Amino acid sequence: EARRQRPEAPYAVYVHVPFCRSICSFCALYTHAMGPHPDRLLDEYTDLVLRSLEYHPWTGSSTPPVTVHFGGGTPLSLGIARFAAVVHRLVEAFGTAPSCEWAIETTTSSLDEPTIDALEELRFRRIHLGIQTLDDATRARVGRKESGGAALKRISALESRGFFTSADLILGLEGVDEAIVERDLRQLYDAGVRMFSICELRERQVARPLDAGAWALRNYSLWETIWRFMETSGLMPIHSGQFARGPEDNLYFTHPARGEDCVAIGPYSHGAAADVSYANHLLPEYYRAVRASESPIALGVHYRTGEDVLCALERELLSHRVSKAALGGVLTVHPNFGNLLDSWFARNLLDESGGGFRLTMAGSWFVGNMILEARELAG
Repeated sequence: EARRQRPEAPYAVYVHVPFCRSICSFCALYTHAMGPHPDRLLDEYTDLVLRSLEYHPWTGSSTPPVTVHFGGGTPLSLGIARFAAVVHRLVEAFGTAPSCEWAIETTTSSLDEPTIDALEELRFRRIHLGIQTLDDATRARVGRKESGGAALKRISALESRGFFTSADLILGLEGVDEAIVERDLRQLYDAGVRMFSICELRERQVARPLDAGAWALRNYSLWETIWRFMETSGLMPIHSGQFARGPEDNLYFTHPARGEDCVAIGPYSHGAAADVSYANHLLPEYYRAVRASESPIALGVHYRTGEDVLCALERELLSHRVSKAALGGVLTVHPNFGNLLDSWFARNLLDESGGGFRLTMAGSWFVGNMILEARELAG
């Protein structure tokens, strides 16, 4: 309903494919291992996602999406034939335009030449690569099939064909110190990568965690190494944990900062329309709903006055650029926010920049905590 009230509003599309050949030990995403005989599982997913688009309320939109992003899981685990069928149905449902950015999350080992050719034919130009690290000993330990050198060669080949590649790195892998992190960043940058996405590994995701204090200090030290490299290389924070030349280097993840809606396709996926945020069912409830021609949405939240200004602030905090208007909006509804704002400045989490404010290195590291503190204002 929210979408029908503003049919011309720009929007993104996110498609979640929750399958991988195996589940990485560090993974905290909603994924399922396919097992030794995956065809039936993948056929079922593809059939039901295609069916869900037949009656989706936004199908037939008069404007095409700004970007279409496939995440997971490993979307290419569908196989090119199934994957292409979903892409073609999305184009039929929502349309496309030369300016529409098609993006996919994958691994370098999933990208043989026929697959790259198929992605190019399907208009994909942005490829987000789960590198994690280039250190060969660590890659073997976390289940990466290719060597770091092979991954770099694949990135260079993609760049030479005109693809824009970004690299996902994990901060906190056992045995990876500042020197390895800096070497990874330099080698990836030299291969052509101009967007980096950094994810912090939590204590519960490793076999031999350090004590809490040592863990926090070690990871923050690694964050300092990353931050210094990005500043030296001319890359800026564009979203939580992400660095690039500007927001245009990642249209999907920066869509909230532009006020765009998001169409959520597939189990678990999250979307937004106007002042509504929603999440789809997990498997198998998602399948049950689609088979019954019911909405696959599990939960929707309508933001009321007081919550909406905090959501606007959250979007700006995630983008690392906070306007005086956003701060003023929260202060108008929640006067006690002034005390929290003073605390942020005192802790050097924000500083002034170009008529507004930006997150500092510390603010970028603790942005999740800042958002939680702000949410407490709404009770």
